[in-house]
Amino acid sequence: MVLGQKLFEEAGNIVAFKVIKVHPLEGTTTELTFRSEIKGIDRFQNGKNIGSGTMTKYPHGIIDANWQGILTTEDGEEFMWWGHEKSKVLEGGKIRGLNIVTGFTNSKNLSWMNNLIIVVDLAGSINSDEFCATAYEWSTPRG
Repeated sequence: MVLGQKLFEEAGNIVAFKVIKVHPLEGTTTELTFRSEIKGIDRFQNGKNIGSGTMTKYPHGIIDANWQGILTTEDGEEFMWWGHEKSKVLEGGKIRGLNIVTGFTNSKNLSWMNNLIIVVDLAGSINSDEFCATAYEWSTPRG
């Protein structure tokens, strides 16, 4: 995997939480909704992000989640996105993981984003509603 240009930094909070299922072997499944602020780098614009998804935390500490949402730029343009996360709960309840995201926009100004695969390096904690992330463009090696 080759990480390309840094696209944005993100800071956010979980704003809603609902337990869907608990099972001693299959883990705990929850629905989450979050809001975040995106600080764009270079041509990636600043904006407000809102998303929700389903997360399963397995007894051995692995997290599997599916997310969807919408980024609204400061200019009012929208980018709809969906992603898949794999994370791990570390010592002290810290969470580290990766989210692979793609999306779509009808905006001519943001149309370059329609071809992005975004790799999001995320950090959080099971003891807090806050999270932060850094996103990069996934690139294929030229050859």
